[in-house]
Formats: sequence, structure tokens, C-alpha cells
Amino acid sequence: MTVIEGMVSGFAQSISLAVLPYLGVGAIFGLIIGVIPGLSGHFAMAMAVTFLYSMEPSAGIAFLLGAHATVAQGGGLTAILFSTPGTGQNAATLIDGPPMRDRGEAGVAVGAAMAACFLGATFGAVVLGLLIPVLREVVLFFGPPEVFVLAFLALTFVAILGKEDMTRSLIAALLGLLLAMIGVDNVTNTHRFTMGSDRLADGLSLVPVILGLFAVAEMIDLFRRGGALARFTKKALSAGDTQRQIFRGIGLAFRNWWLVMRCSAIGTTMGLIPGLGSAPASFVAYGHAKQTSKNPEEFGHGAVEGVIAPEASNDAVEGGALASTIAFGIPGSSSMAILLSGLFILGLETGPRMLNNNVDIIFVMIFTIIIGNLIGTVVGMFLVNPLSRATSITAEYMVPVLLAIIVTGAYAGSASVFDIGVALVFGVLGYVMKILNYSRAAMLIGFVLGFAVEKNLYLALLLDGPFFFMEPIPLTLLLITVLFLGYNIWSLLRDRKRRRL
Repeated sequence: MTVIEGMVSGFAQSISLAVLPYLGVGAIFGLIIGVIPGLSGHFAMAMAVTFLYSMEPSAGIAFLLGAHATVAQGGGLTAILFSTPGTGQNAATLIDGPPMRDRGEAGVAVGAAMAACFLGATFGAVVLGLLIPVLREVVLFFGPPEVFVLAFLALTFVAILGKEDMTRSLIAALLGLLLAMIGVDNVTNTHRFTMGSDRLADGLSLVPVILGLFAVAEMIDLFRRGGALARFTKKALSAGDTQRQIFRGIGLAFRNWWLVMRCSAIGTTMGLIPGLGSAPASFVAYGHAKQTSKNPEEFGHGAVEGVIAPEASNDAVEGGALASTIAFGIPGSSSMAILLSGLFILGLETGPRMLNNNVDIIFVMIFTIIIGNLIGTVVGMFLVNPLSRATSITAEYMVPVLLAIIVTGAYAGSASVFDIGVALVFGVLGYVMKILNYSRAAMLIGFVLGFAVEKNLYLALLLDGPFFFMEPIPLTLLLITVLFLGYNIWSLLRDRKRRRL
């Protein structure tokens, strides 16, 4: 089957009555899962996999990927409206989304975020289709040395995240790396920082850490200051005003199309590298947006570009992750690992057989991502007004309800009461970091990248020795890292000198 034949067949299957209803149900299910803090894309896919046994391949793929495609959109809604990221990939949206909400522009932020998600997902899906013929060759260039240096490059971007200064951001990132070391060392099989606890042998789970750092910390802050979640003094917007704001936000996303394209390219590229995932990509995209903005001082105070950049990137990631999964069965994320099991249930095999014999299934995946995000955007528009009105509820009513949802989300991941304790402990830590102006986002990205940094550093040293970074690709990435960090240090010293004058 040629690529053109596969594209036509895949599109016809995607909009057929045998597939489209499953796609619609999956997309709405994923949107709802994304709105609930702690229940991420891999949770939605894990739930969807149980229904695949009686489905045809096209319908099963549409249902499975449809459930995953809209999770980021739902998570963006709660990140903006409730300062609570639905998933880790929406954490970067917390930097500018809630400030926009606080000045009465929640609809603008949500409209821009959902449109950016749709455009980013479309970009990633299109790139997937274009890269199929050359994908195998491209991904094989990235071994452990390349992945390690690329992860280290991502860590340097924490220096320009949010409103915190570079020194405190780097300290927070290093703390995140240390926290990622908790558990059994995969190389020596020794316990590290477990304090004799069997619960810590597997390390800290990502979901309770995220919920603690951002959701619980925000609830503590909200309870301490009282009042409503949205701190602007204007009266609640009507449904008509909210919809007008949403369309204005959508227009801003299209107006910033070049930023969307660049950040989508960042997300797709990082998605191609197994193990990096959406959260680092969204932070890197945010850093790029701030670095290239004409008004970087507005970031952290409600810049719409700070919402568009991470939301475009985190949805584009799955196009890249799906590409490496299809090409030779290496999942680019935990969700793609679940997808592999779903493909096995449906009797499909990745690699050369899929690239040659099941091109139509690949294009069903591509059109599922695009149509699923379109469905999520439309449905999400109708959820904004009731959710935004909830932000005017006072803290004494809001905090207990949200804490109950947060605790449920922390428990749901692995049905562990211990994870609830982890979320509460990190909630206190996150609140202290917020007061002291340390970057919680920086600590999260350090924690997320910790395993990839450690594993690939060990493999790089084992395979290529201590000078593994002298190979062309790692050396190029390392030079970019040094130049980027050096530029930021120079900018910091320059600004301090100007303030003295």
C-alpha cells in the first residue's frame, strides 16, 4: 500500500460510522480525565485498553488514541482556572495561566490554550506522516550519549523559567535530580535515600509529587489568604462574555502562528527521543518563548505567549512519540508503551510490517489525533463558563472540595495511601518554595528528567568511555548548552551592572 492510498483509506475509516463514534466517546472521556487532577494520559489509555478485545483495529485505535489526545486540553483548563495542573505536561501553563485568570481573562487564556493544543497536535500528526519514510534512520542517531546531553540541555532552560532568579531555579532543579535518586539503583541494586522504607524502594511517584508541589500548595495558599480562587474584583463574566473571550484567545493563538510552529517543532522533536516526554518539552517551549519574546518581563505575570507555547508543545510531543513507537517499537512515552500493548491486543505489529502493510492504520492514528483534538476544543469551549464561574467560590467551600479531588487523584494512580502522604508533604514543600521564590517548575523538571539523566549517563560511560561527549551530536548539543547558559549568566551580570548605575 502506497502512502497516498494509506492516507485516503485512513481518512475514510476515521470519519466512517464504524469508527467516528468511538473516536468521539474516547475524546470526551480523555477531556474529562484531563480535568481531574492526577489522572493523566496514560491513566486514560490504561482504562481504554480494557475495552479493545471486542473492537476492530481502526475503531480500537480511534478509541484509544482519542482518549489520550484530549487529556492535555482538559489539564490546561484546570491549570488555568484552578491553578491545579490536570497532568504534568500542563505544569508550565501554571506560570502565566492563573495570572491571566486573576485579571479577568480566563476565557482568553483557555481559548488560546485549547487552540494551541489543537494546532500543536495537528503539527505533530502532520510531521508523523511526513517522517514515516525516514524515521528509522533519524531516531537511530540518538543513543545514550545524545539523550543524556539533550536532557542536560533541557535542564539548563530552568534558568529562565517563571519569575524566579536563575540561581534559585538551578538549586531547585538540582533538588529535583536528587529526589529522582530515591529508590533502588538500577545499576548496583542498592537502596538510596529510602530510610529503610519499602514504600520508597520504587522511588517517588510522579503524580503525587506534581499534585503536592502545585495543587496542594495552591490550596494552602488559597486557604491562608481566603477569598475566591480568582482574585480579580470584577463581577463574574456572563456566558456571552466568556465565549467572546474564548474566541479572542483562539484568535491570539492563530495570530502567534510562528510561535506555535516553533514550539510545536520543539515538542515533536523531543517526542522523538524516548523517555523525555511532554513535561520537559512544555518547559523548554516556555523558555524558548520567553527568550525570544520582545516583552520577556511580562512572562510570569499573565503573558498569553506563556500559555500558547507550552500547550502547543505538549500536544505536539505525541506525534513524535508515536513516530518512534510505530517505526521500531520504542515507546516515546509511558502512554505510547500502553499503546504498544493495545496494538498487540488488536493483532497489529509495529516496525517494518506496519510501515509497509498497515499504512492506513498509521493514518487512522494521525487523523484520530487531529479530529480528537478538534472535538476536545469544541466540547471544552462549553465547559469554560461553568468552570470559570466556580473560580468565584470562596476558599472555605472551594478548598475542601478540591482537596478531596486532589487526594483522590493521588490515591488513584497506584491505590496507595502512602501516595496521599507524599502529596501532602510536597504540598508543604511547594508552599514554602512559593513563599521563598524558588521555582517549583524547575524542581519538577529536574525530577522528571532524573531517571533519563542517570540511566543514559551510565550507558554512555559504559559504551563510549568518559569522553562520550566528543562525538559530533553530543558535542553540538553540549556547545548549545554552554552557550545558552553562558548567555543567561552574561545577561544576569549585565542587568545587575545596569541597576548599580
